[in-house]
This record gives sequence, C-alpha cells and structure tokens, in this order.
Amino acid sequence: MIRTDDQMLAAQQCIANLRRILLQARKVHSRQDYARMAEPILLEVQRREQEIFEYLSGDMEQPADRLPRGSFIRRAPVAS
Repeated sequence: MIRTDDQMLAAQQCIANLRRILLQARKVHSRQDYARMAEPILLEVQRREQEIFEYLSGDMEQPADRLPRGSFIRRAPVAS
C-alpha cells in the first residue's frame, strides 16, 4: 500500500522499469515465450497502477466542507 508521495513516485519508476523490460523482451523472445514470461510482470504492473490510483484518489474521500476554499472535486458519472 502506498502511503507517501515518495512511495508513489517509486512505484511509478518501478512500472517504467518493468515496461522497459517488456519492450526489450518483445524484441528477443518468441510470441509464446514472451506471453509466458510477460504475464506475471503485467500483473505486477497492473497491481502497482491500482495502488497508485488508490493513493491519488484517496483524498477525494474528504468531505467537501474540509477542502481548501476555491477547490473542487469532479466525480466521474456513475454508469447505470
């Protein structure tokens, strides 16, 4: 779980590194080998991206009356 801005930045850097690894692997591995080796890495990228999303959206749970004057939160419409 990400609790600080520094942890969030480190997670972003980790994601960038993993993506670079995947880009290089696509160049040297067969499709079958790449698919096999990429799956756990892609799951890790997805997990870290979710943690970043949760961290960055965490303050959005703050009640509107506690936000600084002049700020607002735009919420995405809920699909029905």
